[in-house]
Amino acid sequence: MLSNIPNATLKRLALYRRCFVELDEMRVRRIQSGELSQKIGIDSATIRRDFSYLGELGRQGYGYEVRVVLEAFNNLLKPGDAQRCILIGVGNLGRALVKYFSSDKFKRRLFRTPVNLVAGFDIDESLVGQHIGELPIYHLDNLSSYIEENHVTYVILAVPPFVAQKVATSLEGLGIKGILNLSSTVINVSEDILVHEVDLNMELETLFFYVFQREQLKK
Repeated sequence: MLSNIPNATLKRLALYRRCFVELDEMRVRRIQSGELSQKIGIDSATIRRDFSYLGELGRQGYGYEVRVVLEAFNNLLKPGDAQRCILIGVGNLGRALVKYFSSDKFKRRLFRTPVNLVAGFDIDESLVGQHIGELPIYHLDNLSSYIEENHVTYVILAVPPFVAQKVATSLEGLGIKGILNLSSTVINVSEDILVHEVDLNMELETLFFYVFQREQLKK
């Protein structure tokens, strides 16, 4: 089913899902498309078009039942069969991520997420063998064997830019399906592995350009 959904819609699915998880936690039973549009900043027509790829989720004049929409997302992501994910690079950014994953708020939502963080890897001997929160930290030398023995399918890459490609190349042929790349540099891997690039510096610059454009239009 996901293969039939346009890329532009795929990029918005996580935002939609997070919104409906929050609504369910607040015990909201139903929401109108206009209310949803105001909440997430996406126009109603786009929301209706995006949701049409998931089935008949809403009715005109009635809106969307929160649990029905969440069930549609669960059918896509199957969070009950959560995929295992590892963190490579436990520096400042990596530890911040671990702290977030260990937070009470995230734990309350853990059963809803399609990916579970199960281990961290680094070359810092002071970290190896320790736990950050509940996350065990292993040496990078044990990466391949751990992935194969524990059927890991996703990787968060938070290493320095100058080693990112080397680490990414070492993941080839191990059954990894996707990499969330936080290393602030482009990595190249085979077509078997999907890479999602998240560069915080670029995101901040993008925000700057959006603000700059809006201010210019006001003049």
